[in-house]
Amino acid sequence: MSYLVLVLLLASVLAGTGGLAAMVVKKEPFYGAVGLFVICCPSSILALVYAAVA
Repeated sequence: MSYLVLVLLLASVLAGTGGLAAMVVKKEPFYGAVGLFVICCPSSILALVYAAVA
């Protein structure tokens, strides 16, 4: 179970980082906002779940 949560956490962080990279490449601030949201909200919940399960 903890490996599944860890994989989801890493996928969430990579998706957020991809959004921030798209913001830099395309000069579109919306992608940066989405990237920050993806890194902050689901990732923090998944990190708490991983700490509880591990």
